[in-house]
Amino acid sequence: MALKLTIRPGETVYVNGAEICNSGSATSLVIKNHCRILRESEMINERDVNSPCARLAFVLQQVVLKENPFDELNELSKLAVQILQKMPSFAPQILEIQNLLSEKKAHMAFKKGKALMVLEASEFGTGATPKLAVGER
Repeated sequence: MALKLTIRPGETVYVNGAEICNSGSATSLVIKNHCRILRESEMINERDVNSPCARLAFVLQQVVLKENPFDELNELSKLAVQILQKMPSFAPQILEIQNLLSEKKAHMAFKKGKALMVLEASEFGTGATPKLAVGER
């Protein structure tokens, strides 16, 4: 199934490791095959990682962007254990993220990781609260 991607003026997207910036008017692209893609507006900057769930979401972002995220997947396992030790009530969300990764749905897992950051901030008053796209929770 093809993905129609509209890139606004000045917007940056990352596709298979390439940084693509639209310097003109709005542009629509049709992506006909599988690729690793994230909009800059969806991304988490490493300097904003200041909590366990923020770290988890940042590592999930790297899984989305990298072709072979072996090290990141190992780090995710360790982070999941750390989060569950401190916040056992987050077990359903962690399980959902792990299931999405096992189904090769890294982008959905990343969105769930960002939602987990919001939950962490609301329940514990910690971490950054990322901007979520409509319908991401």
